[in-house]
Amino acid sequence: MAYYIIGGILLAIILFLWIQSQSARKTLKNKNKELQSLYTETEKQFQLQQDYISVLSQELRTPLYGIMGLTNLLAEDHPELKNNRKLKSLKFSGDYLLTLINNILHVNYLDSEEIQPQHIFFDLKEITQNLVDSFSYATENSDNILHFDFDSEIDQSINGDPAILSQILMNLISNALRFTKNGNVYFSVSLIKKKGNTATISFKIKHDGFEVTKEDKNSIYQEFIGVDKAKKSYLGTGLNFTIVKKLAKALQGEIIIQDDSQTGSEYAFATDFEVLQNEDSNKQFSKTSSTNTKLKVLIVDDNKLNLLVAEKMLSKENYDCTTIDNGFDAIELVRENTYSIVLMDINMPKLNGIGTTKRIREFDSKTPIIALTAVDVTQLNSQIIQAGLNDYILKPYNKNHLLEIISKNLTP
Repeated sequence: MAYYIIGGILLAIILFLWIQSQSARKTLKNKNKELQSLYTETEKQFQLQQDYISVLSQELRTPLYGIMGLTNLLAEDHPELKNNRKLKSLKFSGDYLLTLINNILHVNYLDSEEIQPQHIFFDLKEITQNLVDSFSYATENSDNILHFDFDSEIDQSINGDPAILSQILMNLISNALRFTKNGNVYFSVSLIKKKGNTATISFKIKHDGFEVTKEDKNSIYQEFIGVDKAKKSYLGTGLNFTIVKKLAKALQGEIIIQDDSQTGSEYAFATDFEVLQNEDSNKQFSKTSSTNTKLKVLIVDDNKLNLLVAEKMLSKENYDCTTIDNGFDAIELVRENTYSIVLMDINMPKLNGIGTTKRIREFDSKTPIIALTAVDVTQLNSQIIQAGLNDYILKPYNKNHLLEIISKNLTP
């Protein structure tokens, strides 16, 4: 009898534990469903936020391209305005706004590894001198002095991504000015070594002035500075060090910071560049304009101001330009005419640049088509390749960059 009683008790205990475990499993399963639902909703909201920032960035880039393009054209057409304060102000504002937009875009994709730099030849001295000229305007009404030194041993034409390089340097110079009052900022570009066609170049920004507090120094390393400090800062924003490090990594370089309470701080960025020899450089940049025969180019963009800027740029370089503001008419123009190259805006209503290019490729597989886009190209790589586009240019762009891309893709 005792065995039956003990067995019954054990069976009751087992049954009780089984019921409790089933209840716990059911509760856990419900919690997992809730967590999964919450995770899915969070991911959805995060993706919506990313999409919104991308669209906002694109909407900002488009009019900025027109402003910067017209500013550069005005400076070219009227060299007597080279030192005009209003023109300098306009150029500085455009350059600085572009850097801020790029920073915001890179915050949006901070966890992504897909920052793919372009590889084009550009004039390094021109890029750095333009930066100095822009910031020189910003220091005119302050007690800061911006000094610039460019190593004469550097071959000016190098292969790399001028947009990313400019973004890095503009952030570093801006940060140096922010933490300098009644002092000096020294910007130098130096050749570390050269081996064959590869040059290792360093970019150093050093500042002095009033002693920077320990709290302010620490804020340099923060991903973002506080709103209260932003209001006190020299140019309204601080260095987003995380973004700059990521951009430097994309160029296979690194940022080195040295702090000294007595002499100020120094930021150094060093990386390798492929060098284009001077004689080859002259050929590279004059290739598109050396021929006596005008090359026909079709420019497709729904923005009238963008069409005007691109047409003005190319008309001065011996191009016969045709402009059109929609994809459907562009298809018919390519069908009925022979063009040396087509510049295709990606974001157009009704039929965008991707769809327009796909239809053109059904009957024309040879004419080079270059994408003009204000959208971060990492989102478009697969679509660009599948559509049959040969290359891309990210808005806003300068004339040298445009000519370089066209020259690279011209049909022999």
